[in-house]
Amino acid sequence: MLKNFKLFLILSVTAGMLFLAGFSVYAEDDEQNIETVQTEQAEQAEEMFDAEEEDVSEEQIEEKNGTKKELAKEVKEEKKEKPSFITNYISKKNSKGKTKKLIMQASDELNGAVSGCIEGDYENVEEKFHNFLDKINSLDLMPEEIEFLLTDCENMLRKIKNMNDIYVNKNNLYRSKMSEIPLDYDDIVIDKWMNIYTNEKGTAKNNMRIALERSGKYRDMILSILKEYDLPEELLYLPVIESYFNNNCVSRAKAVGMWQIMAHRGQALGLKINYWIDERRDPEKATRAAAKYLQELFFLLDDWHFALSAYNRGEYGLISDLKFSNSSSMIDMKNRNATPKETQNYVPQFIVAVKIAKDPEKYGFKNLRFEEPFVYDTVIIDKVIDLKIVAKCAGTTVEKIKELNPALLAWCTPHGYKNFELHIPEGTKEIFYENIVKEKDLNPSPGFIKYKVKKGEYLEKIARDFKTTVNAIKEDNPKLKKQKYLQPNQILVIRPGRKYYNKK
Repeated sequence: MLKNFKLFLILSVTAGMLFLAGFSVYAEDDEQNIETVQTEQAEQAEEMFDAEEEDVSEEQIEEKNGTKKELAKEVKEEKKEKPSFITNYISKKNSKGKTKKLIMQASDELNGAVSGCIEGDYENVEEKFHNFLDKINSLDLMPEEIEFLLTDCENMLRKIKNMNDIYVNKNNLYRSKMSEIPLDYDDIVIDKWMNIYTNEKGTAKNNMRIALERSGKYRDMILSILKEYDLPEELLYLPVIESYFNNNCVSRAKAVGMWQIMAHRGQALGLKINYWIDERRDPEKATRAAAKYLQELFFLLDDWHFALSAYNRGEYGLISDLKFSNSSSMIDMKNRNATPKETQNYVPQFIVAVKIAKDPEKYGFKNLRFEEPFVYDTVIIDKVIDLKIVAKCAGTTVEKIKELNPALLAWCTPHGYKNFELHIPEGTKEIFYENIVKEKDLNPSPGFIKYKVKKGEYLEKIARDFKTTVNAIKEDNPKLKKQKYLQPNQILVIRPGRKYYNKK
């Protein structure tokens, strides 16, 4: 399994070399979008920032705009000097011949290997991956094209080192620097965000209280994983500004879960994301993935403020901003307006969250009622089991099983997932095993079918035709909970009622 896991990570990184499309994700049930609230908070802060900036003289503004134009001009000229990877290929005379054929063959091999990993069919994965590398090696790459690809190669090598616990000497030298996140920043900016999060009139203080109380549920688990990866304990409070510790949080950019991980990033970090399951919603697995990513970011940027900003912006976006602005700190980047506003506000928001969390009463958060730690028993499942059967055998409810397994998106344990770790209420493992062996049918529903929506059809009609209910269809198709109308040719997964089969 470890070898397969490594292959999956390596494949995900190399996929970027051919600009392959990401996989679609169906995980959108029970979503809670907190970006509206966070946007309001950011707007409050920006109003304060803008009020101060009104005092800047016209001469200073003109000088600042002139600097921006010069920087933009330099970047534009630099881009002209170095054509992109794709531009070079298009300009080659043989792009429609041998080169194009090799690229398409490499693409087919890589797609086949990635599909094998996702579907759990590992028989031909290694062969296809090596075939992909052979095709890439056969390409007649120009020096600038190789330079373009080196960043991805370095990223892949760093991941291979991390998986094998190999750290370069430079990283070992900076272990003490890695163990603590500096909480010093521009005092004016920190004070403004502190006022926002402690102001009784705004919504931010109540949201902060909710996040702090919810953190009690995951505190021990997160701290344990952070220690395992030699990461600072302050990162425990990163989900405060990401999701308020809500596993079902989905951003407008489709980042999901407590740690707000994008689909392509989650897959690169080894998380399974498909119709049946989205492990970005699993508290422990998502925390482990976030820890791996944060560790990589620190090794890459050698500064926690940069690493945190890159977690929000993406490492390549932040590196581009650094190069564009010639900055040496996040404060410099903010002053030069070199990054998006959200990224500029990210580090000060995090620092304020840490300060409040470490001494809540000092900042007016009294009588906090922390949630009980997230505890459960774990059973290993190798078959597809209806959650109703799981709940019955564990002596609990389907709602409780879903609460303990927020990554599950369908009515059953995931297909094609060997040794799936299912969480059941603490103290029920023995009775679960006793009861499950007595069940003759682990998935007693009549089964499901895929149905293509025809023009003019609506849920009530489809439910009536298949002898089921609208709510049942919505439960099996999470995307419908946010979708107002059906689209022609849309694919639905439907479990027909028993009367449907009896009629047949």
